Amino acid sequence: MSLSVCQQDQKISGPGRALLAATVIVGALFVAVVSAHAAEDQSYQALRNWIEQNRTTPPTFTPGQHLTEKDRKALEPFIPQSAWEYYFYPGMDMEITATGHYPFPPEWKMGLPASARLDDKGVLVGFPGGGLTFPEINPDEPQAAVKVIWNMLWRPGTQDYVMPMVSWSRSLNGQLDRVFEFTAVNTEYAHGDHCLVPGYEDVRGKSLMEFRSPRDMAGAKNLSVTYVDHYKEDNGWLYMPAQRKPRRTLASERTSELMGMDFIREDSMGFGGKVFEQNWTYLGKKQVLATINVRDNPEAGGPHLWVPNNARWEVREAHVVLIDPKKENHPYSHKIVFIDTETFWTLWMVAFDRKDDQLLRMNQHFLKYSESYAHETPQQAPYLEQDFSKNVGHHVFLHLGEVDINAKKPHATYNLCYVAKRTFSPGRAKQFYSVRNMVSGRR
Repeated sequence: MSLSVCQQDQKISGPGRALLAATVIVGALFVAVVSAHAAEDQSYQALRNWIEQNRTTPPTFTPGQHLTEKDRKALEPFIPQSAWEYYFYPGMDMEITATGHYPFPPEWKMGLPASARLDDKGVLVGFPGGGLTFPEINPDEPQAAVKVIWNMLWRPGTQDYVMPMVSWSRSLNGQLDRVFEFTAVNTEYAHGDHCLVPGYEDVRGKSLMEFRSPRDMAGAKNLSVTYVDHYKEDNGWLYMPAQRKPRRTLASERTSELMGMDFIREDSMGFGGKVFEQNWTYLGKKQVLATINVRDNPEAGGPHLWVPNNARWEVREAHVVLIDPKKENHPYSHKIVFIDTETFWTLWMVAFDRKDDQLLRMNQHFLKYSESYAHETPQQAPYLEQDFSKNVGHHVFLHLGEVDINAKKPHATYNLCYVAKRTFSPGRAKQFYSVRNMVSGRR
């Protein structure tokens, strides 16, 4: 006959009772940890459920409040569930500000010219730039998702800037592995009614990235060329000083990590791949919190120093777009992007592992509206001083950084950008992006 717990306890000696009590406590703690982990489910289905369950939830917080870990329940409906493990922690401080209005440049055109159209693969054909492709998004249209993406890809301010960057590559507990310092210079060639450099009408834009550190990458340069024709593959060249000559890169390889950091080319600004290589689904609209007009480059916070802290957040309405890669060897099973309905900047990107539908990669962006530079100036890069006052008058967003988390390593790269608008003359652009000058350094 079995004994009750009390009867058993009476027959256990003092040391045995202590051991039993310790076992019970450890068991309870284990259950608590498992329960907490289950509450932060990072699966694809959990994120889809979060979207539907919180689609119409109104905020219970107001502008002017500083929210901390104790306000987690109020924040959960507005931070994608996949991010909860990283964004809620002791010492967090989220400043809530009023939802802003950020108009496009006055000269920015609206709608497609007569020569442009979407083909049956969702590819935008014949669009020369200089405008918002689809001002109205009808959620019932079969191509609603790709229309949102084309607005994102051709939004104003995507190019014409100098962007010094510092990236901190960290593992768990904030362990610093590497620090990258580099500068990206980007120029838009396709201006709608004309091309910046005559004779290059097929070019959308060019970008040159040059590294200062770490030491083994100092002097490395990456030149990329994108084309107006979306079916035409990008061109790229990589120059490493030890090799003494530029070498072509495989532009079609978009799923490998870029220069040893925690993001892939296809995740650039949420989606930087080819539209015809994906299946697209529009999942409606959802309010999310976003660092869309930060005061300054946010400090890194959280137990691993992976996420922004003491930053300014606002509630934004976002288009929710589901991207399913067609290739069976693609690392992602699904990717969900939250794209601002007014500005068409990506606010959050969440991608899931094809092996198990669990979180694989996530990024979140820090942005600043150009007109805010009239009264708020962010910090300078540690190695290059810029005149941020030149940003005023452009009516576009500047990219002040992002979080890139690889959940499976686990590892993350925390990036801060220091962006100033810059336009080139035709002659200067032709010289600056010359492959020959990657070696000579004549710029």
